[in-house]
Amino acid sequence: MTAAPIPMDGVARFVADLEEEGHEPAVCGDVVRYYLVPATGVRAGQKVITGVSSIELQGWPMTPPHWIHLEDEVNFVQTNMDTQDCPGGWRRHSRDTGLWDMTRKPVHLWVAHVRGVLGQAI
Repeated sequence: MTAAPIPMDGVARFVADLEEEGHEPAVCGDVVRYYLVPATGVRAGQKVITGVSSIELQGWPMTPPHWIHLEDEVNFVQTNMDTQDCPGGWRRHSRDTGLWDMTRKPVHLWVAHVRGVLGQAI
């Protein structure tokens, strides 16, 4: 009898999804950090490091994270931010994903969401 595969927890699944897409994820304490290249805005074409708290990934991929971790140098005209779960030099920004449509790969939805947010940076 073959054993069923062991399901991954949300953090492991998020990391695996980002790895599959080439975003170089790394678990750093209680945060998963990864790189994105925004298509628009002041950081268009630049590799930007971002992150998500592990606690927000428990429901991944069915439930997306809410907070996006960014280095202090990334700013927005208007943002709701704090430093909870962030090391020095980092802040997390509140960004709602809106409707989470599972007809596409969740990692594609997430990456598009974060790229869109980064396109609004000043």
